[in-house]
Amino acid sequence: MIRQRISFFTCRLVIPLWLLAGAIYKLAERNPKLLPEPIFKIVQATDGVFFLTGTAWLDTAIRLIVLSEFVLVAVMLCMPRLARTVAVAVMTLFCVILLSMIVPEFQKGGFAQAWKGSCGCFGAGGPNPVIMLAIDFTLLLIALFSGMKPRGSSAPVRVGLPTCGMLCVIGLAVVCVVPNRAAIELEPLDHSPSPVVTPSDAAANLISNSSTPQPQINTTNPSAPVPSAASAWPGRPAQAQPYYFPEFAKWLGSRFDSQEIARLITPAPPESINTGTWFVIFYREDCDHCHALLQTYFSGPLKTPTLTIVIPDTDPAASMEMPCAECQNRKLVKGPDYVLTTPVLLKVVDGLVTDVVTDPEDRAAVERCLAP
Repeated sequence: MIRQRISFFTCRLVIPLWLLAGAIYKLAERNPKLLPEPIFKIVQATDGVFFLTGTAWLDTAIRLIVLSEFVLVAVMLCMPRLARTVAVAVMTLFCVILLSMIVPEFQKGGFAQAWKGSCGCFGAGGPNPVIMLAIDFTLLLIALFSGMKPRGSSAPVRVGLPTCGMLCVIGLAVVCVVPNRAAIELEPLDHSPSPVVTPSDAAANLISNSSTPQPQINTTNPSAPVPSAASAWPGRPAQAQPYYFPEFAKWLGSRFDSQEIARLITPAPPESINTGTWFVIFYREDCDHCHALLQTYFSGPLKTPTLTIVIPDTDPAASMEMPCAECQNRKLVKGPDYVLTTPVLLKVVDGLVTDVVTDPEDRAAVERCLAP
């Protein structure tokens, strides 16, 4: 009797409500970056399979995941015969997913590395994977051992299929009614005239702006307007999408400045990026693989100009020093969520993307991209 009560409390109340809370958080934030990495890889692999691509597929995939969790909650609440089986299956799956996140991090940096970050189950501020694994594994053990019935027990059960179906329909309605995340208003670029520089300030300004291309003044006609240093670069959009999911493989053969995410680079890249050969690297300042790529191939004198673009969603306390002293550094505007794994290495020739490397562990691909 005690085991049955514990099983009822665990499999028909605690686990369903635990799963429901996570589903509500996912639906409220609708942030693909918070999906566990194994789940996100599956979402990436199925991009385009259901005639949806990019951000449209990401948004749909999140809603489908949430809907599936709503259905499982309805089954555990309304169908006693299946509640324990579903609860055990769900918690086992969660434990496997969490282990697949923890083990690689533990191998990289021990327990301290595995302890970092959030599992994404309850938003960006949710528990880290280790704590979540401890909770889920405890619930799994309780569900497994508390559901053992004494021999000869054949208590009747009632299947609440109509109620379960009604809850599933309500869940579907909620998933469909919740609107897409709103677009993000961006601050306009500053097109105000450059201030007059006095001789006493010239040296200081030269030092502070040495990394930024300076406009050329028309000495034959001083009243002529001063051209922008990046006049050839497309302007920044007035609004940004809530998140970006760049499909870099599709950039091959297209212009770098035609990509939507490229318009969010700030300040604008140098105008010369559309001339000759350039390397472009999207990276995060706390990314070990990014640091290794830059340290290995870009730490010395550069034969080819290189543009590095920071993804601004990292913890400043975990940032590592930039190994490339000669790289031209830019960043993406803050606000949107950038759903991409870094580093990403591009080769741009006369403004066209001619090579893309998304796996820094593939040395052959990296060296092929860097070859003259």
